[in-house]
Amino acid sequence: MNSSFKINKLFNSRKGTSPIIATLLLVAIAVVGGVVNFTMSQEYFNTAQASGLSGIESLIFLGYDATDSDRLTYHDGINSNPVDNWHGSQLGDGLKVGERVGIYVQNNSVKEIHFKEIMLAGNVYEYQEMNPNNQMTSYSNGMFEPGEYTIVINGNENAPADTLSEGFPVIQPGQSITLVLELENSFQIGRDIQFRLTTTNGGVFVYSLMSGNNLG
Repeated sequence: MNSSFKINKLFNSRKGTSPIIATLLLVAIAVVGGVVNFTMSQEYFNTAQASGLSGIESLIFLGYDATDSDRLTYHDGINSNPVDNWHGSQLGDGLKVGERVGIYVQNNSVKEIHFKEIMLAGNVYEYQEMNPNNQMTSYSNGMFEPGEYTIVINGNENAPADTLSEGFPVIQPGQSITLVLELENSFQIGRDIQFRLTTTNGGVFVYSLMSGNNLG
């Protein structure tokens, strides 16, 4: 009787521990699998970054200046407009057609990024090279028209900012720039404005700014 009881007890005990052992084994396998997947993924991204494989694009929006002002502050913190009414006209009346906003962008990838399309509030803006001096002009100058944008690479104290000299919109690895857009539409103060940038590799980067405000 005792012998039969001990055998049944041992059998039941082993039956009880089997699910626990199975669960522990599954957990161990999952942990090992996760470590392997993480290691392989990390190695892939490190390799991709190091070799500059196409498709690995990273743009960071550092801020913007959409204040209702006749001046713009660029990504480097310099307000380099040499005279009043450089980027706009009357103050306190909202952002009007022909006035300007600036959006700060940094290339956080290992290769240069080419811009294919830029949209603000649903409208496509065309790139304008600032020939012949590659410097910003006042908003009343006919060279830079509503619905166009240019790229400021750095500001200059009490002098026009320097713009990109290339004939096409591009940003180098690690470079920070200001996209200066001459507005095609008017915006009341406090309106949310959607911005979208598409690269030639198909990357899409979206951002939001509020008219009358600045950030960064």
